[in-house]
Amino acid sequence: MVETGAKLIEVFPSIQGEGMQVGLMQLFVRFAGCNLLCRNCDTRRSWDVGPGFTLSPWPGRRSQQIANPVAAADLYDTLSNEYPLGDFHSISLTGGEPLLQAEFIKAFARLCRRDGLKIFLETNGSLAAKAAEVAEFVDFWSVDLKLSKNWGLNGRMGEKHRRFLKTVPPERSYLKLVIDAIDDPDEIIRQLEKIDTHRYVAVVQPFSASASSISDWDSRLILEWLQMLRPHFREVRWIPQVHKLLRIP
Repeated sequence: MVETGAKLIEVFPSIQGEGMQVGLMQLFVRFAGCNLLCRNCDTRRSWDVGPGFTLSPWPGRRSQQIANPVAAADLYDTLSNEYPLGDFHSISLTGGEPLLQAEFIKAFARLCRRDGLKIFLETNGSLAAKAAEVAEFVDFWSVDLKLSKNWGLNGRMGEKHRRFLKTVPPERSYLKLVIDAIDDPDEIIRQLEKIDTHRYVAVVQPFSASASSISDWDSRLILEWLQMLRPHFREVRWIPQVHKLLRIP
């Protein structure tokens, strides 16, 4: 297929606030559109495609509005002019769901690879065929496991995740479970038993509507969750959303 350009929401520099790469400097490219529309989504503004996207500046420069869709080569040229790309750990493709625009990802990642830049892909873990298309171009994967009924997905994600993980190498990825205090642990364990996750590191991320709600978890509850999940993964870590604590993008 021919790359027809991406529909984006925003591009901005920051640190990675979640998961195994927390604290590393990344350039974030947020894609528009999602195939799941989860009830607890914290980036609902990415669901809809607008006429353009915002390119937030490197310090000392002005923000820009750029029209959608944008071709891979045009976006890459713009980013090269606006940011010190070699200083970033990687370019994070996030959303929304980036894999809905797999042809663009392949074209864009080829340009990044030519210049020695790495691609970090954040995905909801539901589009196995699309993941297989882009797998050779992705250096790091962050894959959501959406196993609680509180996501509003009617428990249908287990099989999708099982197929998805066949395309994702454990040594270059981690699985992210966003856990709400009202989630049923038994329900999540039942779902995990249907998926082969034992070779993967899991990052358990407490659901937080705001920075203040992150502190609602006490050590007893955190340790109980980690103990329950430990048999299903190579390693389990509890990591909150650091960017919300810092009140940065």
